[in-house]
Amino acid sequence: MNDSSDIVSMRVLNQSNIYSIISQGASGNPINLDVCLFDWGQTKEPYQSYYGQVSAMEVADWWTKHSPKLFSSNIRLFVKDSEVNEGIINTVKKEPEKFWYYNNGITALCSSIGKKPLGGSGRDTGIFECKDVKIVNGAQTVGSIARAYQNFPEQVEKARVHIRFISLENCPEEFATEITRFNNTQNRIDRREFVALDPEQERIKNELHLEGIIYTYKSGESIPDGQKGFDLNEATISQACKQNEVSFVTRVKDKIGVLWEDIEKPPYKTLFNRSVNGSQLWKLVQILRVVENKLSEVQKQRDGREKLFATHSNRLVLHLVYKALPEKLFSISSDLTPEQIDDIQSMTSKFLVSVMSESSSLFPSSYPANIFRNVTKCQEIVEKILN
Repeated sequence: MNDSSDIVSMRVLNQSNIYSIISQGASGNPINLDVCLFDWGQTKEPYQSYYGQVSAMEVADWWTKHSPKLFSSNIRLFVKDSEVNEGIINTVKKEPEKFWYYNNGITALCSSIGKKPLGGSGRDTGIFECKDVKIVNGAQTVGSIARAYQNFPEQVEKARVHIRFISLENCPEEFATEITRFNNTQNRIDRREFVALDPEQERIKNELHLEGIIYTYKSGESIPDGQKGFDLNEATISQACKQNEVSFVTRVKDKIGVLWEDIEKPPYKTLFNRSVNGSQLWKLVQILRVVENKLSEVQKQRDGREKLFATHSNRLVLHLVYKALPEKLFSISSDLTPEQIDDIQSMTSKFLVSVMSESSSLFPSSYPANIFRNVTKCQEIVEKILN
């Protein structure tokens, strides 16, 4: 009763604080592991890390208990059907004792690492307490070992995996991102994989998660059956076609990978930045799907040159539909109404006719597929239609 300490405190939260708290809660608690390393070693400078061999059985257990969160900082999740992963599984099955020699291993980041007294000071075996573990390279190895364990656990018991744990204590803020980037440039990686390093993508994902919408931007992620959602590909097409510059329309039509080439500068930064709102992006994707469905109907009903136009002009038609719709439609966080869907279908049909007409007039001898990869030609078509 005589305690003079505060029993109530007040903290003022702004919208950003509240969002951060909610999104962190949605992502769950950090993963903390006690790991047994064999033949371990360490580096102390410039940053603390431990390395060694870990039992493949222990790795399979991590997958069972912590997937997919364990790979939240990886540029891609486990890709189930791939030739490389089948090779990893085959090695575990046929030559588990040689797995350590054949496999590149795993790289994990931790907020801190400490060796426990168990095992003494020898280097043969050590137990390490790893806080907030995130695997940034080796998701395919971990996933393949887990699959192998389901089919032949007795072979997995014989295998060991090379692993290193890097502590982020006293590291520069950008160090974790750089580790992820450089650890993944030594293998063949598609341009889109590095989009996973952009924190804006995770922000968009968390915003949409709070609305019950799944957004996937990493390879290996999927949308569960029966749930609403979309992926990076649809997001990129929508954002590109919403831009005022027609050059984005032709880029996304011809080589979408160019738009993911460098996540630090345009054109990527034009499409994905702090101003992108998850709800608005979902609305753009809904409109994209209505336009695509309508054009698919037309393709089935037409033939010859008209069918080619319905196929190849899809991105330019979407661009025109976006421009014709009222801006307030994009700012409303909701699904499209039946009336709005009807309007968008009507616009799609109208703009397809206009695009065919203007294209035939301006470029009568050009093949439709080539027209819609050409910035200058597409600009001329848009100007004729909108002026």
